Amino acid sequence: MGEQKRRAKQFEQQSDEALAEGIKQENLFSKTPVECQHTYECIRESEAAPVNAGCPVRLVDMKDRIDVFVGTRPVGHVVTSQTEAMREQLRLPERKGRAIRGHTVEVSELTPTFTVCVDQ
Repeated sequence: MGEQKRRAKQFEQQSDEALAEGIKQENLFSKTPVECQHTYECIRESEAAPVNAGCPVRLVDMKDRIDVFVGTRPVGHVVTSQTEAMREQLRLPERKGRAIRGHTVEVSELTPTFTVCVDQ
């Protein structure tokens, strides 16, 4: 019985090492950009709000609306027509702090809007 456990443990270690090495190797999908499943349109609070494409954000459900924060600074909120769908899809009320992380995908130069992709 002890010999079988030792062999199983050795095999597991070799498998883990092979998997770790395989992850480091480049392959067909390693350079493929990751696409978001959920994107939401947001409205900037002010024109001076510091929002840039690729900027990490946190979306917080404030019950009456979903606010968007960069660090600790509020920069906008999710469009009202999308808040209920977002709450259902991402189960915001069940999440710790009623919040989820994301990043900005696009910032409009013509209107005070920006698009956020939710990181899951």
